[in-house]
Amino acid sequence: MKFRGKIIDIACLNHFTRVVTTISKLTKTCVLRLTLDNLFFILSGKVTNGGVSMWCELLQANFFHEYQMEGVSSEFNEICLEVSPENLSRALKTVQCAKSVKIKLTKKHCACLTIAAELPTLSSISRVVTHDVPVDVIPRRLWQELKEPSMPDFDVSIYLPPLKTMKNVVDRMKNLSNFLVGFTGPGCPEVQVQLKAGPVYL
Repeated sequence: MKFRGKIIDIACLNHFTRVVTTISKLTKTCVLRLTLDNLFFILSGKVTNGGVSMWCELLQANFFHEYQMEGVSSEFNEICLEVSPENLSRALKTVQCAKSVKIKLTKKHCACLTIAAELPTLSSISRVVTHDVPVDVIPRRLWQELKEPSMPDFDVSIYLPPLKTMKNVVDRMKNLSNFLVGFTGPGCPEVQVQLKAGPVYL
């Protein structure tokens, strides 16, 4: 198994970091599935038991300038890793101003995603910062659990305002109550977010 990718565009690096950071707020560990054309971040919780399921699919060509991957075999040409998105996010956040970032699957004391960033410098001596993010290689017998979840039929599509705006509003409201209610009136193009809180005694 081999994996090596290189990001040289700062906008691509920032976008990739934001995706990983968002995932890190949803779960402690997830599966990173690498194929020739895509990267998948997968969380396959049992929704029927109250778990959370997540499927994030990224086209590698949108992020990586160079991308090489050899899977476990020619028949099963992919790699599945269990990774902590928080550790990956922390490593990526420290290299946001890098000239280039290389991500490789390496074997040191354990399997790792090694992130090597070439930082800008005023002298002729290059500066390289390296982070090793431990991962667990998932054996092929467990891959059948990593299927894309089926989407239920839906009747309504809602286009939300920018997520940053929504986040600011909800973050301020969460200090007042543990429950939020969102709804829209019939034929009304507005989504209202309200609090449900008990009485306040002074």
